[in-house]
Amino acid sequence: MAEMNLGDGIALLQRRAKIVRALLIAGFAVTVALLIGEIGELTGDIALGSPDPSPVEQLYLVILFANTIVSLTTVVFFAMWIYRAAANVVAADIPGFGFTPGWAVGWYFVPFANLVQPFIAMRQIWNASHSGGSDLDRGDPLLTLWWTLWLTSNISANISVQLSLRTPSPDMYQLSLYLGIASSVLSLALFVVGMRLVEYITVAQRDQLSPAHIFA
Repeated sequence: MAEMNLGDGIALLQRRAKIVRALLIAGFAVTVALLIGEIGELTGDIALGSPDPSPVEQLYLVILFANTIVSLTTVVFFAMWIYRAAANVVAADIPGFGFTPGWAVGWYFVPFANLVQPFIAMRQIWNASHSGGSDLDRGDPLLTLWWTLWLTSNISANISVQLSLRTPSPDMYQLSLYLGIASSVLSLALFVVGMRLVEYITVAQRDQLSPAHIFA
C-alpha cells in the first residue's frame, strides 16, 4: 500500500477526530445513565438477575449493553486516530520520535508495558505535533491527567468485574459496586480530558505539521 502524503494524513486525522469526539460524547451520556443504574444497584432499587425484571431493570440491561458497544467502538476509532497521529509525525520526519504508528497503538495490548509505553508514545506525539525539537519526552499536565484517569478508571473497572464474578459474598459484591461507581465517575472525567487531548493534538498537527508550515 502506498504511503499517504502528509497533507492527506492530516485531513484523515481531522475526520477521525470528529468521529472520536462524537463517540466520547456518546460515552459520556451512556456512562451517566450507567452511573445512575450502579447507584440503584447499591441502594437495592435495581436487582440484576431477577426472573421477572422490572421496566427499570430492563432499561438498565439495555444501558449495560449500550455501554459495551460504545466502549468497544470508541477503542477502535481512538486506536485509528492514534495510528494516524503517529503516522503523520513519521511522515513529517520529526527527529527523535521513537515509535512506529503500529506500536503507538500496539503497546496498549502488551501486559505490564501498557502501564507506561502508551503514555510515552502519546507524550512524544503531543510534543512532536506541537513544537517538535530534540526533546519529545517533555511532560504536560493534560497528558499526565489523561493517563492517570485512564489507568485508574480501567483498573477500578477490572477489579470491580472480577469481584462481582468470583465472590458470592455480599460484602465483596458491595465493594465491587463501589469500585464500579468510582470507575464511572473517573470515566466521565476521562471523556472530557480525552476530548481535549484529541482536539489539541489534531489542531496542532493541522497548524504545525502541515506541509505549508514545515516548508515555510
